[in-house]
Amino acid sequence: MLRTPHHSERIQMTDPATGIRVTQITSYPTPSRALFYAWPSITPDNRRVVIYCQRSGRRTAPYDIFRCDTDGLNLFQLTDWPGIALLSIDGKTVYVLSGEQILYAVDMETGRSEPLIDVNEHVRPPYSVSTFEFADMGREVLFGLRNSTVGGGTYFRVNLETGQTSHGEGDVVMIGCFQQSGRIEILKNYQRVEPIAQADGTRVFKNVRPEPMTIWSANRDGSDERFMARMDMFGHHTILGQTDKLQGTGQPPHRCIWIVESGKEPFKLAEGPYFWHSAASFDGEWIVADTSWPDEGLKLVHVPTGHWRTLCHPHAEQDHAGVHPHPGISQDGRKVVFASDRTGVPQLYIAHITEEFRQSVIAGKLDRPRDKWI
Repeated sequence: MLRTPHHSERIQMTDPATGIRVTQITSYPTPSRALFYAWPSITPDNRRVVIYCQRSGRRTAPYDIFRCDTDGLNLFQLTDWPGIALLSIDGKTVYVLSGEQILYAVDMETGRSEPLIDVNEHVRPPYSVSTFEFADMGREVLFGLRNSTVGGGTYFRVNLETGQTSHGEGDVVMIGCFQQSGRIEILKNYQRVEPIAQADGTRVFKNVRPEPMTIWSANRDGSDERFMARMDMFGHHTILGQTDKLQGTGQPPHRCIWIVESGKEPFKLAEGPYFWHSAASFDGEWIVADTSWPDEGLKLVHVPTGHWRTLCHPHAEQDHAGVHPHPGISQDGRKVVFASDRTGVPQLYIAHITEEFRQSVIAGKLDRPRDKWI
């Protein structure tokens, strides 16, 4: 059930370099973060954000799920049990896969939770659930199963209206869903990871399969596979909003954001800093990306023009021992949610994008106008 409302933890600030208003949503001295950046954490009216908040400062401590208004007020706890969350397209329901592998529908207003399906009944060993995604504009939920020790996977889908369940065919890993067409994104030649000794005697985990992982699109039953890209062209990637395209950051030596579409050559949308994690608005018009090595701030990219500007500076740790910003973007591209451990503990922040700033990106305004002469 919905817990007692908490006092506001917000801290309001303005980025001194860009003038963008930023709200620190959480301040409690345990880590907080948004949902996975491939899908919005913010409701379609931009009023609320869904948050993971770690319960205590110890290893393996569970993350409860909270909601908060995007101005930092009205912080509420939705669950007192851990799980992986996915926000419905209309923003009214949070679907949560609990630690016991039960899928619940949690009402955003009341916190009332309703069990929908026992996922354990559909898991095929040696695989375990690695992801769950909406399909068919939220009418279905797809569960991806994988195991990197044996190097393989499968998936199954659940119709949220009828409860009917069906399994995909073939040894593939499902990692995303193209909402408008109803197709899915799958991996072939999924990695088989083993510890490998390097020349200096140290060991690292490495994919030992000789074939590269490749990305394909397919119908939800696994038919009509269409090649899209090799996985190793990306640092990280997501589906470009509700389109049938992918967007993602390039691996070194590329310093770019790639756009990929089945049957066409990939092209570089934006180049410059080392983009690292990126997410797209639902209409596919806007992309936000963090940067690394060095950190040059979050970049807001306008897809139709390829123009970009620095949105704000998270000042987050750049190693996974700390936290990457992992920015996500609202459905309409007007708010960006990101993490930063600038205070010493990972907390959640929202950048509020003005229409004036968006228009400056579209017009091609530079962060430092003299750069065009360099």
